[in-house]
Amino acid sequence: MKISKKLGIILATAALPLAACGGTADTLSVYAPDGAPALALSGMMSEGFDGAEFTVVAPTTIAAHVSNGDADIAVMPVNAAAELYNGGLGITMLSVNTHGNLYLVGDADDGMTLEKLKGARVGVIGQAQVPDLTLRMLLGESGIEYVVSENATEGAVALRYAADGSALMPLFKQGAIDYAFIAEPAATTACAKFDKEIVLDAQQLWRDAFGSDYPQACVVAKKEVVDKNKKFVDAFLKKLAETEDWAEAHPTEAAETVGAHTDGTGSTLTALDAGIVKRCNIKHVSAADAKSACESFFEKLTQMHDKDFEKPPLAKKPDDGFYYKA
Repeated sequence: MKISKKLGIILATAALPLAACGGTADTLSVYAPDGAPALALSGMMSEGFDGAEFTVVAPTTIAAHVSNGDADIAVMPVNAAAELYNGGLGITMLSVNTHGNLYLVGDADDGMTLEKLKGARVGVIGQAQVPDLTLRMLLGESGIEYVVSENATEGAVALRYAADGSALMPLFKQGAIDYAFIAEPAATTACAKFDKEIVLDAQQLWRDAFGSDYPQACVVAKKEVVDKNKKFVDAFLKKLAETEDWAEAHPTEAAETVGAHTDGTGSTLTALDAGIVKRCNIKHVSAADAKSACESFFEKLTQMHDKDFEKPPLAKKPDDGFYYKA
């Protein structure tokens, strides 16, 4: 691995080795998907962290960057991390850092409920990914039928999929969907472009249904990186916790920082404000403290098996080795 210029100067001049102060002799690659997960790292990106090189990538590519070894440390969806771990990839979950940023966008309705979605067409980002799975679990818990269809269906919610928020927007413009189940900050963008409003908060629906928050995106690291650089990892996590509120306090700078660290594809984060960032639910929770919520979420994933899934989205809950012990 390359040694950064800044780190090289430290190595050349310090009287003590970096390991003594919690650093690493190599520059470790830290990857994050664009959007709310990258915002969780924006404070660290802005200040810089010795021994870490940050790269923001398209959300659809983050799992590949972890599985092929590009990323020493990465932010990724918790279900994807669990699946890779179950498949034998040597990774460890260090913390959970976003706890849901999904919202239902549509025409204003002060008395909106999930029940009112019967007969409506709902656009959803990420088929078989966290947004889709979250919505299906909420509908299932409420006993509401759903179908995958482009057409309205009497007595059921018709789900129509798009890869991401930008792909879902044209469906609103064409009148092809009545509502969008979408993540911030795209939810606010959709409201502004199409004169819509956030009518339901998925996180509140989840709390009402299941009595807790749900883990959405976590920080993982290669097991070998953790074993060789534990002091660095602990220092990294400490800094991550210290900067968890930075994006909300500096939304414009946070968007610019994320954009400056993209891999050339550019960032979707524009016109951020404190309210949008707050709705991203960024909070650093250690693996040990997040374990209970994760296991509950994973258990629900293992139980999902209906006409739309040949097998559950997650075959089994990860064992205790998945969770980092500080």
